[in-house]
Amino acid sequence: MIRLVFLLLGARALKPVWQVLTAAGIIWMLLGIAILFDLSDGVLSVVLDTLAVFLVVEGLVEIAAAISVGFRQHWIDALRGAAFLLAAFLVFNVPWDNNIGAAIVFGAAFLVDGLLRIASALVLHSPRWRVGIVAGLIEVSLAIGILMSWPVPHRLTVPFCFALLLLTSGYALVRMALPLRQLPEGGSVTSLPLYAARNWQGHVALPVLPTNDDVWAKGDEVLNVYVWTAVGSIKDPERRLLIDRYVAAVDKKGVISTGHSALEMPPDLYISHYPFDDIDHSPDDFRAILSAGHDNDVAGRFNVSLAQESGDWCDPDQQVMFRRFNPEALRSFWAVYSQDTTYNLTARNCSTTVIQALDAALEGASYRDHIWRDLFKIISNPQFWLLRLVRGRAEALTWTPGLVLDYARLLRSVVEHSDRRWRSRLSDALSISRKLAHLAERDERNGAPE
Repeated sequence: MIRLVFLLLGARALKPVWQVLTAAGIIWMLLGIAILFDLSDGVLSVVLDTLAVFLVVEGLVEIAAAISVGFRQHWIDALRGAAFLLAAFLVFNVPWDNNIGAAIVFGAAFLVDGLLRIASALVLHSPRWRVGIVAGLIEVSLAIGILMSWPVPHRLTVPFCFALLLLTSGYALVRMALPLRQLPEGGSVTSLPLYAARNWQGHVALPVLPTNDDVWAKGDEVLNVYVWTAVGSIKDPERRLLIDRYVAAVDKKGVISTGHSALEMPPDLYISHYPFDDIDHSPDDFRAILSAGHDNDVAGRFNVSLAQESGDWCDPDQQVMFRRFNPEALRSFWAVYSQDTTYNLTARNCSTTVIQALDAALEGASYRDHIWRDLFKIISNPQFWLLRLVRGRAEALTWTPGLVLDYARLLRSVVEHSDRRWRSRLSDALSISRKLAHLAERDERNGAPE
């Protein structure tokens, strides 16, 4: 979470307040320790119950907006609303159930995530695979303790998990804030040590750029993220729920496609990393190349343009457009990154390349010259927490075109529509609903017999 917040605010906003951030991280950790030592005082329940009320409002608005606009086309929004309602139920202190429901959900979540981390570390064998196994074992141990109601009883599961969140995020905040004081003017937060600790190759240190207020795209400048989803890029796929959305799709002949992602800043910058030789593999070969080690590095190439790529293959089936981005930072990133064409299906692929380009282009995009107000807007936006969830899962495993698509959509919402709170979203949905009803009524009237 802290790394994502730093990225959205940028070094220009954060460096002047590095001392405040360090102190906040220390206080955060002390508060987490205090909560752990006195879980049963009930003070935290008021805070969590207030949070639950906000989650309920957000969830109901998401569902109402989806129904008003059209449930079939916007079912994903309704699903997100249902997730907010579930989170509210887990956070809210309900005395009659002794919070067993929350304990089961949190315990299951830790267990599944821990096992997934261990499995991915063993299969992908990234440079940090040992760290992944240790983190997975810790999560599994927490899951067992929560489910067995020892040493923390079920009714204190939520405060306990909240305290752990304070401890880990406070520690991360201190580790991120302290190096800020040595960051040169115009430096990027992505050069901080914690950003280099990722499960993929290709991390580049951005050169120092001029610092001014006039760095953002103007007029008709746009940044496009293109995604060829795995299931949308092959013919006759055999559908596998979630697998073909986020990992790979298999056609009737058993050939696997992982999809593709690319980024474009018209008219002259196109970022599309691809293996020099096509690597659609049979299932028997596919598992062998999942390892992120350098022994699976192959020759790669950077495609020239969307027109060339679409002509050689097919058009992308998804697109996300950004209007707030830093063109010069993106060009600087690409000038360095494009010197190495090495491709690795897991550790240096098309999707990891696009994400690093987005990091460079959108660093500081949520900063509007009022750091504390901007920070509050970020952390109070439910879309940000979904964004953090997607990024966390991808960084624990690796980026795929499906995850890039989800991330890009959420990122655009957080960066470019942060002022659109729930009242305006609901108002827009109702307005669209009235327009659709009016059009339907008019069509019905025009089609009526004279």
